[in-house]
Amino acid sequence: MSDVSRFPKFISLISWVAFSSVLTVLTTQASFGNSAQANPLNSKSPEKIAAVSQPSNPALLIEKSQPVNQSEADLIQQLSGQATSVQPVTAAMPSFAPPAATVPIAAQSVQRPEPDSPSLVASTLSGSDVGTNLVPTPRFKASTASIRGINPDAFNSTIALQSPTTSTEAPSIAAQNKANFLAQSGRDAEMLGRPNRPFMRSTALTPPSLTFQGVFLYQGDETSARARLYGIYPLSPSALVGATLDVTTGKGFTDTPDNGFNVNELYFATSPRDIPNLRFVVGQIDFTSYFDRNSFAKDGATHFFNPIFQTNPALSATGIASRPGALVNFSLTDNIEAKAAVFSSSKGLSDFALDGFAGELGMRYGNLIVRGTYATDRDSGSNSGFQEIFQLSRGGGRTGLLKGDREQAYGVNAEVFIPNLKMGIFGRYGRYNNLDLDESGDTFSGGITFLDLFSPDDRLGLAYGRALSNDKLRRNSGENVPDALELFYDFKLLSNLRVGFSVQQRNNFSETIAGVRLRSEFDVTPRGRLVQ
Repeated sequence: MSDVSRFPKFISLISWVAFSSVLTVLTTQASFGNSAQANPLNSKSPEKIAAVSQPSNPALLIEKSQPVNQSEADLIQQLSGQATSVQPVTAAMPSFAPPAATVPIAAQSVQRPEPDSPSLVASTLSGSDVGTNLVPTPRFKASTASIRGINPDAFNSTIALQSPTTSTEAPSIAAQNKANFLAQSGRDAEMLGRPNRPFMRSTALTPPSLTFQGVFLYQGDETSARARLYGIYPLSPSALVGATLDVTTGKGFTDTPDNGFNVNELYFATSPRDIPNLRFVVGQIDFTSYFDRNSFAKDGATHFFNPIFQTNPALSATGIASRPGALVNFSLTDNIEAKAAVFSSSKGLSDFALDGFAGELGMRYGNLIVRGTYATDRDSGSNSGFQEIFQLSRGGGRTGLLKGDREQAYGVNAEVFIPNLKMGIFGRYGRYNNLDLDESGDTFSGGITFLDLFSPDDRLGLAYGRALSNDKLRRNSGENVPDALELFYDFKLLSNLRVGFSVQQRNNFSETIAGVRLRSEFDVTPRGRLVQ
């Protein structure tokens, strides 16, 4: 082929190549422009990044803000510091550039607020004051039920927040976060799917408690047993409700003298927010938990077996027991405490009348605590006076106490603890007066107790005491002295089982009595689950 014939084809090829080059350049520019608009990192619009603070799901939420419409002239004026027409973008959270995938963000630790005032102080059933002020100090705080079971270190650890790259990674991240949450909380998906909300809302830190106690007591030829269920429900740092239910047989427990089923306590306790040392209790109250307390001779399920060494018999005869009423407890200082109560002499609501009164002043000096108590009521037919009173004639063939007799009693209670010897010493005296009969009786007791002697949390005690009695009437009738000398040892056999043994000399050392006691106690509080 000649050169002249090839020239038109060469020109056509050159034209085709030029046309293809121009088309390629235009296509590339269009693709680059669309890519720049699609990529948020190359755009002028910033992004808002919000990290969820819950440790169970540290997901990263990304939300685009509205773009800012600006002309080129406005942009030049803005960069030079002269622009005034550009409206800033307002957002609920500050805008940040997306963090790098390897840069961790440290989450701030949660600071929990402290209560504005000291919490309510409640009494205990054992009436022990060892190692405390005049009253024990179990405190009720705001509820932590919302974070119960979650690893506490999760709030202090660093959380690496990464931007999701593809939509297919989101389900795997969510599944991993859910698995980590379940592993921390100790629950499975089935439990979390069944929310358990409390019956009443509470702002207290201390959760509700429910405890079961069973006691079996055998001494001499008498058998006593008691099943007790007691619990508290804190409503706030300064208010709670409480109850104690007993099923009892025998007469071995002075704080539950009646056989059968008894509502021993059902009360509401509160403390003013500005005066936390002033406490009020109203309802069915076991006054033995508040009056005549003692760390070494009080609880028949832990201390001495004989009822003489439990609540002062003179005070028990005048209504210091379970009664409907109201009580005020005022801790004037750390070393002075005053209590006063009004109550119904009759335990039943059918004969309810606020005709009883009790008051007590307690003082502490170092490890010495001294209490003085006064009580008065009307006899409710319980025949709880001194034993010789039933010899007295009331006319018309009646003897002894009559329902409605006005009674009063005085009691002094002292205890001291010697830490070096781990030894406690106690002493009591009480006097009972029947104002209608104009007769009285006396009672006293004293002894020592050693703690942690042979094993941790054991007790060895020796005490002598005399029940409520009138010496003149007793000598005239030729009755024996109603006294008791007791040696007991109580120790923890298992974590929830205590065993005790006792040897007693009674009635002017004319009787020798052996005894054994078993006590078991369990926390039966229902464990609630977190609500998702």
